[in-house]
Amino acid sequence: MPRRPYLRGPSLLAVLLAVPLYAQTHRVAAPERVTRAVAVYEWTGDLAKPTAARLVPVSLFIDGHLEDAGVYLTRPLPFALQTGTVYSVEEAGRSEGTVGLDYARDVVTRRSATDDNPVSAWFGYGSFVPTPAEPKAPALHASAHPVPVVSSSDPDRPHFVTRSSSGSTPASTGSDTSKPAEDDPDRPHMKRRTDSTSDTPATTSTGNVPADDPDRPTLRHRDPKQDAQRRKADSGSSVTGMNTSLNDDPNRPTMRRGKPAGITPPAELNNLPPNLHQVAAVSDAANREPHLFTREWTAPTERAETTLQFEALAQPRLAAYIETNHLSLPAPPAVPAAAPKLSPKKNPRRSVAKPSTPQPPPPIALSSEQLTPYTLSYDGLPTFVYTAEATLATGGPVYLTLVAQRLPSGDLQIALSSVTDAGHLDRTPWMRLVDAVDPDAGHRASLLFELRAQSTRQFALYRLTSAEAEQQFVSGVIQ
Repeated sequence: MPRRPYLRGPSLLAVLLAVPLYAQTHRVAAPERVTRAVAVYEWTGDLAKPTAARLVPVSLFIDGHLEDAGVYLTRPLPFALQTGTVYSVEEAGRSEGTVGLDYARDVVTRRSATDDNPVSAWFGYGSFVPTPAEPKAPALHASAHPVPVVSSSDPDRPHFVTRSSSGSTPASTGSDTSKPAEDDPDRPHMKRRTDSTSDTPATTSTGNVPADDPDRPTLRHRDPKQDAQRRKADSGSSVTGMNTSLNDDPNRPTMRRGKPAGITPPAELNNLPPNLHQVAAVSDAANREPHLFTREWTAPTERAETTLQFEALAQPRLAAYIETNHLSLPAPPAVPAAAPKLSPKKNPRRSVAKPSTPQPPPPIALSSEQLTPYTLSYDGLPTFVYTAEATLATGGPVYLTLVAQRLPSGDLQIALSSVTDAGHLDRTPWMRLVDAVDPDAGHRASLLFELRAQSTRQFALYRLTSAEAEQQFVSGVIQ
């Protein structure tokens, strides 16, 4: 008897490997190409109608990494400052309006122009257009012509006629079943034509149409006098333009005398005025859904409690900086001494002096305190930025900047700390918060700071991905 063929182990493995590999592959979507520029919009006066303004380019996310937007592809203008580029002026992700760039300029300051290697910076200029307010829902008013409510007793109301109970019983005779119900006025009746009516010709009924119907069309003869007057009026000297005339072109330029209001951009902003305002601006090649990074206070007392926590963290840092740099605080105000209490004379006794305990130094007075809360990512820890100033006896104030996150235990974890004073800005720049911004459209915001030195400044992005803030990007010196 011949043996029945069967598959051994190696043969079975070869058959399994012969299965087409396309059944195990899957398509991988190509990564999204993001081109996104971040800038700082600076202005004086009102944001809706600034007296002077400018746009400072900061970063450009292109080809998967960040570039300096102030110098990237300057041919001859930087790529981020091309004419017609629109920036969305945002406050923690919420758009406040747009700025369309009309032109850009490479500005050289007076101080740097005297140097051998002057430092210049590119600025963009354009008009700010605020975001239109959402239209309010119209108030509901009572109708002037209310709809009449039809009652059940209205004779014109349609109704359904039901068969009587007697109709459901079996008919007693055949003649009763064939007889229609005579009490139903809406039931159609079939009548046979009689011999007398078939021989007579049919008559036409005029119906109930009145003879003086105003909507009835009528035929009239043309009046020759009216035609002559119409031809005389049409033969005048007036000329009617064509529908395609250039005068009807809505895009045709209009010549005006002087400077039209509301069309020209505001004046160019120069230097760093004391009433300078700053806000982040974003320009993206794609339209994306807004991501708000603001955080609302969960309780009415949360802001005050968080401020007290930051003040407790700020006192030792300020005291250590003042002592290290040999700075002096202003003398505290003199407190009038209390009048001694008069006590009755007693027998003199020998008293033992008690050891005096050193009094703790008075707390440092803080001014210009600002506390800004954020939620930098979805389900992220609450993030707070605290800034304050301390007045010195001589010289400028001491500037303090703290960035902390609230842990689930309720404590604050310091992620970034910076202390400097007006006399040492070239050594440690003053960190001024601009806002939270998403530089790469990754739905994770970074903190945008201005690093202001004695005569120059830069802009830097800090990302909080761990316990300590990491500097993600820093621009070149722009002033």
